[in-house]
Formats: sequence, structure tokens, C-alpha cells
Amino acid sequence: MAVFDPYKFLPALILICLLTFSLKLAEVVSGLRSLSGPAYAEDTMTPPESGMQQAPASPDPMETPAQETPAAEVPKGDKKPLVYEDNAAQMPEWKDAGDSAVDLSDAKKNVIEDMAKRRVQLDGFEKELKAREALLKAAEQELDRKYKELSRLKEEIEGLLKQQSEEEQNRVKSLVKVYEGMKPKDAARIFDTLDLDILVEVMSHMSERKLSPVLAAMNPERARTVTIMLAEQKQLPELPPGQ
Repeated sequence: MAVFDPYKFLPALILICLLTFSLKLAEVVSGLRSLSGPAYAEDTMTPPESGMQQAPASPDPMETPAQETPAAEVPKGDKKPLVYEDNAAQMPEWKDAGDSAVDLSDAKKNVIEDMAKRRVQLDGFEKELKAREALLKAAEQELDRKYKELSRLKEEIEGLLKQQSEEEQNRVKSLVKVYEGMKPKDAARIFDTLDLDILVEVMSHMSERKLSPVLAAMNPERARTVTIMLAEQKQLPELPPGQ
């Protein structure tokens, strides 16, 4: 009877394990290459900045990949400008201290010119105000002169009126004495022909004792009119002196 020896199948098991491991490894490598294919194509299209070319990967002994067409290299003259050049174009222009001094000098000059123009305007306003003040003063002096002149004329007129009134009163008194010394019939005959205003003025200064016979001898209609006028004259209020 033969005895079972397990070590006889050991080489076969090892060979089977190796084949299985090789198949699994081939599947894993194939998956990795399928995933890294696009990334590898992008790396071949963009050359490195250092100018050094990347060494091609060694072919896998288990799988021969399809030959890929290398991407066309971008010429060095078509490279985009660096970022710092764009930023430099956007930087503000440098101004020296001398430029600021010039700007300040121009601003100071403009302020001085504005102040000079304002000074000229103020001088004009001041001259205009002085001229108006002089006109007002002259007008005031003229008004004072006119007032004084009118006051003087008023005093002269009042003096003349007073003098005239005194002279008239003296003449009336003289006439009153003359008519009072006449006979009533003779005085009545003259009174019938006199102007009413003069007649009333003379009769108003005659005494009642001398006037009564004269009125009795006058024309009745004339005597009635003079009597009414004398009555109205006595009823009028007397004006105060100086009016």
C-alpha cells in the first residue's frame, strides 16, 4: 500500500499561485495605465520650463501599450507674457518730489490769483458804497437847506400877513370912526352901495348904538342880508393865533 506524500504537489501549487498572481498583477497594471493615459498625454504636450525632456517610461514587460502620437510642442516665441509684466502696466506712475512741488506751486498761484480778484471786487464794492454814502449825505444836506428855506419863507409870510392884518384893522377902524360920525341917513345911503364883504367888516366893528339907526335907514332887503351875514360871522369859531 502506497503512502500519500503531500510534498509531491507543492511545486504544482507554487506554479498555480504564481500564475494567479501574475494574472492579478497584469489586471492591476492595465487598470492603472488606463487611468494615467490622459495625464500622460497632457504631460507630453506641455514641455517643462527647465528645458529638460522627461525620459520615456519603460514599457511594461507584461503588456505592450499602443503607440501614442506625441503632442506638438509649443514654440518658445508664442509663450504668454509673465504675470509681473501685466501687474507692472497697472502700477501707478511714479511721481518725483519735484512734481509735487510744481503742483503745490500752481495751486498756490491759483489761490493768490483768486484772492487778488476777490480783492478787486471788494474794492469796487467799497467805492460804490462810498459813492452812495456821499449821495445820501448830499441829499440830506439839500433837504435841510430846503427845510430851512421853507421855514424862513413861512416866517416872512406870517409876518406879512400879520402886518397886512394890522393895517387892515387900522383902516377899518378909521372907516368905522368916519361912519359913526355921520348921520344915520347919510351912512345908510352909502352902505346900500358898498360891497357886502366890506360892509360886513365895517359894521362888525361899529357899536350897536351907532349901528341901529343906520340899519333902520337902509334898504330893507339890504339891511336883512347884512344882518344875516353879521349873525353868521359871530357864530363862526375863532381861530387860535398863528393859524
